[in-house]
Amino acid sequence: MSARLPTLRRCLLPMAVLAALLAMPAAAELAVSREVGLPLQAARQALDGKRYDVALKEVDKARAVATITAQEKWAVEQMRAAIYKAQGRFDLAATAFEAAITLVPLSEADQAGALETLAQLWYRSGDYGKSVAFGEKAMAAGRRSDGFRHMVAEAYYRSKEPAKAAKLLHAWADDLRKAGRSLSSEAQQLLAASEFMSGNNEGYIKALRQQLQVESTRENWQRLLDAMAKGKPVPERLDLDWARLKLAVNAYDNPDSLTEMAQRAMVEELPAEAAAALDQGWASGLLGKPGPKLERQQRLREYATTQLAAQKQGLEERQRQVLAGKDANTIAKLGMVYASLGQPDQAIALLQQALKGKLISPAAVRLRLGMLQYRAGQNQAAAQTMAALPAGSDEARLGGVWGLIYLQR
Repeated sequence: MSARLPTLRRCLLPMAVLAALLAMPAAAELAVSREVGLPLQAARQALDGKRYDVALKEVDKARAVATITAQEKWAVEQMRAAIYKAQGRFDLAATAFEAAITLVPLSEADQAGALETLAQLWYRSGDYGKSVAFGEKAMAAGRRSDGFRHMVAEAYYRSKEPAKAAKLLHAWADDLRKAGRSLSSEAQQLLAASEFMSGNNEGYIKALRQQLQVESTRENWQRLLDAMAKGKPVPERLDLDWARLKLAVNAYDNPDSLTEMAQRAMVEELPAEAAAALDQGWASGLLGKPGPKLERQQRLREYATTQLAAQKQGLEERQRQVLAGKDANTIAKLGMVYASLGQPDQAIALLQQALKGKLISPAAVRLRLGMLQYRAGQNQAAAQTMAALPAGSDEARLGGVWGLIYLQR
């Protein structure tokens, strides 16, 4: 199966934020000697003028003063880090900044800010291992903004530790849920990618379901259905039910698969459903294209139309015989005929009647009843019907997807 995951964008704090983090509050309290202060002032002026080589030479002059104090060394390394950052040499900026914060005592808040800065600098340099090391320390110290947690999770993902990225994202999602919020679309994408790359198919499915609640796209539906089929193939007895789900979310991208659905519908004596599926294929451009398959598609479409006309002619007599026979399985089958003909109320009533009798597969009939209730706008009744499906059954798996489809409708 192809993951078909969207390209993930690197999550970066704005440069203005990073610049502010490099300027620690302790700087205002420093007493700098004239010997150190003059080259530092010259370095600042050169930095402002983007004359980086000159700025670095002035920093080296300040660092070479024989009587330099620890606090002055701190100011020098801060300036060096700022110059390297402006040049985009983030690894050198991180090294200089890390050296600086060991030179003076910092408050807990400043220490936490310094750890966050280091995580960001190493991330920008592409050293994701060091980024997550400092990022975890920063989060433990209380730095847990949305942007920062996203960055650390992505650093884990990019350092080829997707399981740790997923764990962090799940913890973040739990915190957001408690606050009445949810992960952004980008974070949901990262969570799904992390679960997929870690080989956790169940986690991947869960992440996709969450993502679909905020971003209901055809591609996300395809990913979900692909992952479900990979995790546990749908049994043959539910082939048509599975096909209905794919059609409902426009997940078909193979013309042969769509014509196979129409053929299954014909076998189940549902020519109207077959015709509707073929019509949707023609409308989307998936079917009806010139080529060797066109003749077969046209024949199937014509056959469905012919069978539909014949079925309509004998429907009243069929209903009379079915209801007189009182066989629950036959009643359920008739209900799906009415559903295919666009008569949901009668279809729902027949399936409800069938569920009171002896059925070969009551769970399958209940699944179809829930589907029809959703289609009829009876969402609450549909949810109750789906909730009564046997836990862990294939029918319950499919029923959950119908609930997800109609969650936003």
